[in-house]
Formats: sequence, structure tokens, C-alpha cells
Amino acid sequence: MQKILAVVVFILLPGLGCGIAFAQQTSLEMYLWNRYTLERVAGETKKSEFALKRGYLRLDHKFSENIKGRVNLDFFSSDKDVHGAGTKLKYAYLDFKEVLPIPESKFTFGLQKTYFGTIYDWKYITIQKALEDKEKVISSTDYGITLFGYIPKGFGEYAVSILNGEGYKKTGGEVNIKPAYLANLRVIPIPGVTLGGSVLYEERGAEYDKRLLYAGVVRTAFGPVDIWSEYLMAERGEFNNPTKSVGFMVMPILKLANLTGADVELVARYDKWDKDTDIEDDAHSRVTGGFNWYIQRRAKGKPAVMLQANYERTSCENSGIDPKDNLMVQFRWEFASKPF
Repeated sequence: MQKILAVVVFILLPGLGCGIAFAQQTSLEMYLWNRYTLERVAGETKKSEFALKRGYLRLDHKFSENIKGRVNLDFFSSDKDVHGAGTKLKYAYLDFKEVLPIPESKFTFGLQKTYFGTIYDWKYITIQKALEDKEKVISSTDYGITLFGYIPKGFGEYAVSILNGEGYKKTGGEVNIKPAYLANLRVIPIPGVTLGGSVLYEERGAEYDKRLLYAGVVRTAFGPVDIWSEYLMAERGEFNNPTKSVGFMVMPILKLANLTGADVELVARYDKWDKDTDIEDDAHSRVTGGFNWYIQRRAKGKPAVMLQANYERTSCENSGIDPKDNLMVQFRWEFASKPF
């Protein structure tokens, strides 16, 4: 591991000093998600609350054309922390572009995206998290180093990472000495079709002797119809007898903007997850339906003010467990400063 990092730093050094004369720029972004949640089980209300489910304070700084950094704080309503609010460090990294003779590539150091499955480019078209995030298979960000690049002529992207493996919430004694190795590939064989695959391997993790994760992703987008699907597999536990988990997600989206003039998306989603394939009646499924109304957009089509409404039902394979119904209504409002 030490030799690998030493080689990477040696390779990067010649490119670190380029662009010194560039006028540095800083920009600030805010993401705020105000949500109402109604949860009912067997006809009984278990939760009815208004809360701030996400508050991102994001600071980007551009040192030069080839070097930039990002720091991202995540604050949210919480009854486990001081004064009803919790805070997490979500991003803290530096990007170094084109320091290798590989076109459209960059190295990233620090707390960064986990390039796995759908979790790294999940846009929350449904209010619910990506499948691998919701089922706690992998963390959305982690500490480490990544080589990321685009395949020439728009045929896709790739990423290779060495990470702690424990995720952004754990540091110090909760991080073991064995890193996690991650590879991700997305290819676009024809316009409108994306195929992807990810694999992560870690030995002697803080919670497992072995962790092996696979994900396969298919996306088809033609006209107003956009369909995401993902297959997910995890082997975690003892080396010779790990627990195997499997699941999948399908999420069709219908964009009404060109059909009706309203900037609205209709979305449906179906998840299936079996935590232990050797145990009967422990699987569950989740059905989601709803809409996204983009009341106003900002640069590059990102939401500025957005209303989301989702109805979600979670049903267990075990007939003795009642289904859980969630109604979620959320205003997302996001803005950014001009670079200064």
C-alpha cells in the first residue's frame, strides 16, 4: 500500500505546479431539503413529522485549470445530536487533472465519491436513497485515492480506487489497515444505452473478514422515457462462509416537459432485497410511485426549487410482518454563488 501511494505521488509531482498564474476562484452552493413524512403500519400512524433531511454547505475552490478542491458539510434534523441538529463531513478532496498522459483523466485525493453501482451519480429522482445506500451495502463517500477518466469519443467512463472501506462516518481506530479496492466501468455502446459494472474487494474489514461486492447497471433513455435498473450482490463475513445478499432495482421515469409543457417527471420504482439467501422469509420489497415538479431550474438544468412527492410501501417476505407505508412530500431548494 505504501509503495503504491509513493508511486502515485511521484507520478503526480510534475503536474502539480502547472497553472500557477491562473486567477483562483471560489464558489458556494447550498442544498436544502425540507420534508414531511407520514409513516403508517397496520392502519396506525407511527410517524408524522416535518424535518430538514438534508442541508449541504458546499465550498469549491479552483486553484488552477488542473487543480481544484471541494469541502462539503451535511447538516440535518436529528434527535441524537445537540439542539436537534446533526452535522457530517461529506466531502473534502482535491482533484488533479491531466497529470498523466491519459486524456480526460484526473486523480482525486481525500474524502470523495464511492464509484460503485448507482450510488455515485444518484440524483434522488425518488426521495429514497440508491439501493446499495438504503440497504447499507456501501457508503456513498469514503477516504482514499481514485483515478477517474472518460473513455474517448463519449463511450463511457471508468474509475479505480483505493479506499479505507469503512466509509465517511468512521476514522481512527474504526478503520483497519487493509484497504478496499474498487473498480467501476460505464460504457455507452449506442446513444441512449448505458451499461455498467462495479466490483469492490476488502480483506479483514472492521466488521467482516471478507467483503466482496458486485453491481450491474443498465440505463436506457429515449425521448421522454428514462429507465434505470441495477443488480446488486454482496458477500460479507467469514472468508470461507460469507453471508450472501442479493437484490435489484428498476426505476422508470416519464418526463412530461416535451409532452405537456409542464416541467414534471412521473417516477415509479421497485426494489427487492434478500439480506441472507440462506435464510427463508427474510427478504423485503419496496414499491414507490410519485412525481417531481421542477418549479424553477438553475444552471445546467439543476433544480433550484423542486417539489417531490412519493408514496412508498415496504413489504416483507415474512407474512407475520405488516407492510409499512410512507408518504413523503419534499421541497428541495438549491442555489449557488457566482465564482469570486
